[in-house]
Amino acid sequence: MLAPPTHPALEMDGVLLRSVQRRFMTINNDRLRRVHQCVRDRQQIFLEVLPLLFHINHPLLPGYISRDTPAGIAGFVPGKQHIAAAKKITKSFKYSRRTVREHAVHALYLMGSGGTIAYSSKSDFDFWVCINPALDEEARRELARKAEGIETWASGFGLEVHFFLMNDEAFRNGETESLSRESSGSAQHHLLLDEFYRTGLLIAGRYPIWWLVPPEYEGDYDAYVHELKHRRFVKPDETVDFGGISDMPAGEFFGAALWQLYKAVSSPYKSVLKILLMEAYADEYPAIHMLSQRYKEAVYDGANNLDELDPYVQMVSRVEEYLLEYGELERLELARRCFYFKVNERMSLPDRRGNITWRRELMRELVEEWGWSQPHLAMLDSRPGWKIQRVLEERQALVDALSQSYRALSEFARSQADTQSIDPAELNLLGRRLYAAFERKAGKVDIINPGISEDLVEERLSLHQVRTRGQEGWLLYRGLVRPGETGGQRPLKRSHSLIEVLAWCHFNRLVHPFGSMITLHPEDCSVSTWELRSVVDCLHDLFPEGRLAEPEMEDLGNDARVRSNALFINLGVDPMAKLTREGKQLVSSRTDALSYGGRWENLAHTFEMILVTTWQEVLTFRYSGPNALVDCLCDYLAWSPLGSGHVPVGVNCFSFSSTRGGAVAHRVEQVFRNVIDWFYHNRWRDHARYVLQVGHCYYVLQPENDTPRPAGFKSLDALWEHLGQPQEGFSPVRVDDDSLQDTPLALIYGVNKPDKIQLFYQVRGDQAEVFVIDELGSLFHQQVAFHDALTLLTQFQRFFDKVLHRRTSHAGTGTDGSKEIEGVEYYQILHRPGSEPRLERQNLSPFKQSRHYFGVQVIGNVLEDNRAQFTMYCNDQEFSSLEHGERLFEEVARYVVSKRASGQTYPIYITDIDLARPLLGADALQGLQTVHFLNYKKRIEQRLNDALAKL
Repeated sequence: MLAPPTHPALEMDGVLLRSVQRRFMTINNDRLRRVHQCVRDRQQIFLEVLPLLFHINHPLLPGYISRDTPAGIAGFVPGKQHIAAAKKITKSFKYSRRTVREHAVHALYLMGSGGTIAYSSKSDFDFWVCINPALDEEARRELARKAEGIETWASGFGLEVHFFLMNDEAFRNGETESLSRESSGSAQHHLLLDEFYRTGLLIAGRYPIWWLVPPEYEGDYDAYVHELKHRRFVKPDETVDFGGISDMPAGEFFGAALWQLYKAVSSPYKSVLKILLMEAYADEYPAIHMLSQRYKEAVYDGANNLDELDPYVQMVSRVEEYLLEYGELERLELARRCFYFKVNERMSLPDRRGNITWRRELMRELVEEWGWSQPHLAMLDSRPGWKIQRVLEERQALVDALSQSYRALSEFARSQADTQSIDPAELNLLGRRLYAAFERKAGKVDIINPGISEDLVEERLSLHQVRTRGQEGWLLYRGLVRPGETGGQRPLKRSHSLIEVLAWCHFNRLVHPFGSMITLHPEDCSVSTWELRSVVDCLHDLFPEGRLAEPEMEDLGNDARVRSNALFINLGVDPMAKLTREGKQLVSSRTDALSYGGRWENLAHTFEMILVTTWQEVLTFRYSGPNALVDCLCDYLAWSPLGSGHVPVGVNCFSFSSTRGGAVAHRVEQVFRNVIDWFYHNRWRDHARYVLQVGHCYYVLQPENDTPRPAGFKSLDALWEHLGQPQEGFSPVRVDDDSLQDTPLALIYGVNKPDKIQLFYQVRGDQAEVFVIDELGSLFHQQVAFHDALTLLTQFQRFFDKVLHRRTSHAGTGTDGSKEIEGVEYYQILHRPGSEPRLERQNLSPFKQSRHYFGVQVIGNVLEDNRAQFTMYCNDQEFSSLEHGERLFEEVARYVVSKRASGQTYPIYITDIDLARPLLGADALQGLQTVHFLNYKKRIEQRLNDALAKL
C-alpha cells in the first residue's frame, strides 16, 4: 500500500500534542482508579496482576502454557503493585527482568462499562489484547489459549472476563474477528471503533494515535497520522492505530441493528439504549457526529470532569436529545428506564453510610432532572420481583421499541442502497438467532422474561378447560379463578394444547414444582390433578428450571436440530375407558399397546411433544387421529435428515392417563428407538424400509427427500403389494418387534441379503404360501396349490434360471441398469404349535427335479396402438394372439390338459417369460428386477388357470 502524500499545510504543535496526550492519560488513569474502587479485594488482585500475566510466562501464574508462549507488553515495566499482586497469588513468585526484542502485545485495554456509571457488580470485563501484527497464526493460537486460561482463573472469584485478540493493522483494513456470542464480527466495525475510543481504558502498552488527531482533522485522519509519523511527533513504538471513524457506511446501521437485536434476546435494556443511539446516528447521516468525536472535542477543550465525560452519561444524553427532538416521550421514558436498570443503583432506598458513591450521587442528579417520584423509583427498584402482568407489559414495550428502531435502520440502509459492508454469512447467523427468539409460529413457546424479572413464580394459577364450537382449549389465569368468576380478567395464556400452556409456564418459570398450585376447572375436566402434577414434575426433571442456554454460533450456522424433548401420550385421554365399559379389557394374550387384545386396539391415541432445538427454540406439537403415531415419528425424524450425519436424540415418552400408561409410553419409546437405530445406523439407509402395525393399519416407513415418510395400508394384501414395488437400490426391511407376528415377514427379511433371490414357502394343507424377496428386497407373494415341495420348487427354479440367463445376456449391453444376481436360495418356513417359527434351507439337486410338467414360455410385445401381443410356446407348440385372439389362454390350457396322461386340471406354471418393458411395468429409467418378471408370471398363470378351471 502506498503511503499518503505529505501535507505541509496540516498544522501540528508538538507542545499541544503532548498536552493533549497527558489530558487523555489523566482521564484514563482517573477512570482506572474508579474501576479499582468498584471491585472486591480478590478482583483487585486480578486487575493489578493482569498486565504482568501477558508480559511474562511463569509456571506459577495463571494462564501459563509454556515458556515459548508469545509474551511481553510494549513499554510496560512491572511496578511494585504488579509484583505484590503476583505474590498474593503465589508467595514463591520472583520477577526476573529480561530484555524483549519483539513484544507480542502492543497494548492492553479494558472496554465497556469499567470506570463508568454503568459498571456494577454484575458487569463483565472485556479486554482488547492488541497484538503484534507480525505474530503468525500458531503464535496467535498459543496466545489465545493463554487468554482462555486467564479467563477461567478469573471466573473462580466471580469475574466474567473476555479477551479479544485485536490486530490494529488488520482492523484498519476492514478485517474483523468472526462473529461469535461476544464479538459482533463485521456487523458494526465503525460503531465498535466508536465505542473503543470513548470507553477503552489503557491498562498497559501503547496509547491510541487517534488521541493526537484534532477533531477538525478527523476527515483527514490518514493524512494527519502519516504526518505525525513523518515529522516524528510520535515514535514508531509509541501508539496503536485502529483507524479513523469519519466515513461510516450506511449498511453498517443495518448490521448494527441486527447485532443489537441479537444481544437483546438476553440483555434487552442495554440493547435498547444502543440501538436508539444507532438511530440517532443514522438521523445525522452522512455528517454523523459520533460520541467518540464529542468526547475528543471535550478533551481538546480542556474538559476533565469525569461525570460529564462518562461514556454512558454521554450516550443517554445523546439519545435524549434525539427523542426529544421528535417528541417521542414514551421511548424517551423507556430509554431512561433502560439506563437506570443498567446502572443498577436502587435510588428508592435510603442512603447508608458506605453506599454513597460517586455513581449514586450522579444517578441522583439524573433522576431529579428527569422528575421521577419516590413511588416511581420504588416501582422500578422492585423489578427483580415483578410478576407476570408487569413483565408482559415491559416486554411488549421493549419489543415495540426494538422493532421500531430495527425497521427505521433497515429502511435507512435500503434507502442508501448499502448493505454490502456486512458479511452475508454473519447476517444469516444474526437473522437465524432473531428468528428463533422473536418469530411467532404455531406451537412455539414465547420466552417473555428476557432479563426483566428475577422471580415470576406464581403461588396459584387456574387452568380452565373450555369447549366452544366443538373445539377444546385451555385458558390460564393468575390466582384462584373459578368458572364464571373471571370478571373480565384476561387469561395469561390460551391454547388448544395443554402441553403448550404448561411448557409456557415452565420455560417462563411461572411454576415452581413445590411452591405453586395449579387448580383445574371444571371439576369434570378431562385431565386429573395427578396427571397434571406428573407432567409438571417431568418438565422440571427434563428441563431443569426451564433455563435455555445461548445458542452456539456453530449451531446457528447449521439447520436447527432437536437437542432435548418430551413426548406425552394420551394426555387427558383414557384409552382403556371404552374397553372397560364393554368389559373387554383383555380377551387375549396380546398385550402390545399398539395392537391390544383380541380386537387389536391401539391404546396410543394422542401425542403432545415438546422440543428444544439447537437454536434454543421451544416448540410444541400435537397429533391425534389414526395416523398420529407415524406422523409424530416422521416429523421428529425430519429434524435430522439422513444425510446430515446427525443421529436424532432418543425420545422421552410419558403417559399417565390409564393403568396401562407405563406400557404405552414404553412401547412408543421402543418404536422411536428402533426406527432411529434402523435408519441412522444402516449402510442401506437411503432405501431401507420399516414396517409397523398400529391397530388394524399397517405402515411402511421409507426415506423420501432424505427423511423417512409413511405409507399406510388397511389390509395385508395391500401391504404385500406395496412391499413388492420395485426399488432404486437394495432396500432391506425391518419389521417392528411386536408387529405382524402372525406372518413370517420378520423371519424371512431377517435373512435377506443384497443381490440374492430368496424363495420361502409355507405349507398350509393343500396350499402353499410363497414369498420371494428379489435382489433389491422387493417382495413377491403368491398362494398356490401344493402337490409336493419338489414340484413347487422345480417350476420356480426353472423360471429363475431363465430370468437369470436373460438378465445376464442383457447386462453385458448395459442397457437395462439391472443388478447382477449372485444366486437363488430356497427356504421352507416351519411352524409347529407351541414353538417359534423357523427357516429350513432347501437344496435342489439338478438330478432330482420334477418331471411332472413341461415348460411354458411367454413372449410379449406392445403394438403401435398399445395393444399387447402374446406368443406362448408349450413343448415347442406355438400359440399366438394373432391366431387365437381372446381365446389364446383357453387354447393353451386345452393343449396342456390334452398332454397330461391323467387329464387332471392341476395348475399350469410359466417357466420362462420374455416381455417388453412396458408390459413388465418397468419405465425407461428403471432397472429390471426379478419382481417385474414374477408379477407378470403370476398374472399370466392366473389367466391360464382361470381358463383351465372352465374346461
